[in-house]
Amino acid sequence: MVAISNPLTRGYLGNNNLKRIGEEIEYTKKMLKEYMKCAQDPIYFAKKYIKIVHVDRGLIPFKLYDYQEDIVNKITDSRRVAVLTARQSGKTTTATAIILHYILFNEYKTVAILANKGDSAREVLSRVQLAYEALPKWMQQGVEEWNKGNITLENGCKIYAGTTSSSAIRGKSISFLYLDEVAFIEGYDEFFASVYPTISSGESTKLLMTSTPNGLNHFWKTCKGAEEKTNGYEFVKVMWNDVPGRDQKWHDETLAALDYDDQKFRQEYCCEFLGSSGTLISGQKLKELAYSRPLREQENLYQYEMAIEGHTYSMTCDVSRGKGLDYSTFTVLDITEMPYKQVCVFRDNMIGPVDFASIIYRVGMMYNEAAVLVEINDIGEQVSDVLLMDYGYENILYTENAGRLGKRISSGFGRSVDNGIRTTKSVKSVGCSILKMLIEQNQLILSDFNTIQELSRFSKKANSYEAESGTHDDLVMNLVIFAWLTDQTYFKDMTDINTMMMLREKTDEQIEDNLLPFGFIDVGEDLPQGGFQPVKTEDDWIM
Repeated sequence: MVAISNPLTRGYLGNNNLKRIGEEIEYTKKMLKEYMKCAQDPIYFAKKYIKIVHVDRGLIPFKLYDYQEDIVNKITDSRRVAVLTARQSGKTTTATAIILHYILFNEYKTVAILANKGDSAREVLSRVQLAYEALPKWMQQGVEEWNKGNITLENGCKIYAGTTSSSAIRGKSISFLYLDEVAFIEGYDEFFASVYPTISSGESTKLLMTSTPNGLNHFWKTCKGAEEKTNGYEFVKVMWNDVPGRDQKWHDETLAALDYDDQKFRQEYCCEFLGSSGTLISGQKLKELAYSRPLREQENLYQYEMAIEGHTYSMTCDVSRGKGLDYSTFTVLDITEMPYKQVCVFRDNMIGPVDFASIIYRVGMMYNEAAVLVEINDIGEQVSDVLLMDYGYENILYTENAGRLGKRISSGFGRSVDNGIRTTKSVKSVGCSILKMLIEQNQLILSDFNTIQELSRFSKKANSYEAESGTHDDLVMNLVIFAWLTDQTYFKDMTDINTMMMLREKTDEQIEDNLLPFGFIDVGEDLPQGGFQPVKTEDDWIM
């Protein structure tokens, strides 16, 4: 019974469903017993006191499925949980129950609900508010603040809803962070770098992230690490048929509603991490690619294998202006034998050309004076000049025009010689063709997460391939240039490996099938440089 004489003073700002600060409650022994039981058992609390809105039946009790109980138990017993879930599986309701229990039975805790869009975060908060209002007042804490973006309770607990910007929770002491649809967060690396100090500073700070898949991105990386138990996250995966009532009839009806888009169904309901449609590398192969943890990581340099004495290495470089847009990148590959191996990667979008040249020099020397091929379409020539003139790096690769063959590695003498490579339409198309074969035939082993992520968004556009809008392909272009290099006579002489012959030995028929979409014909080994010739002239190709 509420022990207040004036009924007009009940509730928070006239809302009789909310307990105001100082509102007196006459607790019975039964209430106190229930309160203690709920505090100790979050699943009991959720089943008995959480209400949800049913489309037909209105406000009804929350009946947790087995996987929902699993999520509750995992976040209760551990600090970090990643939930990979099919659509409409009740993840938001589960998060609501978890958050409510956390703020009711703790003191001076701050919960942040963040999503890529502010409306999405506020929608989660509104569900928390609805469930809170449905609680009996003796279960509630007095309300100090209650609006669309914030909740503050009498016990010092707060809930904040906002977007996943780098400044989202800066300056806030967060005890529990909930990330909704984390796979769709843009600029995730920058965002997470800004919030990580906040969530790692406390010994009990919790992080719950939930999402459907969205390509081979940061969430795929987190889930993969959680499955393999290498990143400290507990993992829960919820498939469409884990939800009670979803049978074959439901499957068929849902697939029909998606216009029989099997890829979309597999991604959104089967929790498959798929690349974009029309990617250079097949979707099945992209799923098989596995990144590694760097042996050494420093200032955007990731080393996956140290240099081995006597091994031969190549380094291909893509240069940007260092203004926070595209990345300056290079990839070091061990080309001693097939399969070739990615052993070192650099990626930075703020570094200037001169500093970039310095890093190329140091890493190139580290890897047995690796053969360096710099892309010089824009300001790359400045990098190559610094390498040559300031550092005296001797193993820079030169190119020259080769008529219908486009470009070829040069000795370094002549008027038309470039101290690097201009990525013409022909170079790119040949490089894409060979790169596809190298990866799909397991003759190029990739270790770097960012490289694999870029490949998952490197899709067909007109007569070529490029990064999808809002994404990057700088690391992929390192590989494209390398793939082109493997078909050069210089490469064959340097390594004693005829790449195309090795690929052909695996399967002639497969090679021919893979080439058809690119418009190439195999003209044999009698060409003076390389084994490919574009069917179209260079001017006909679209980058």
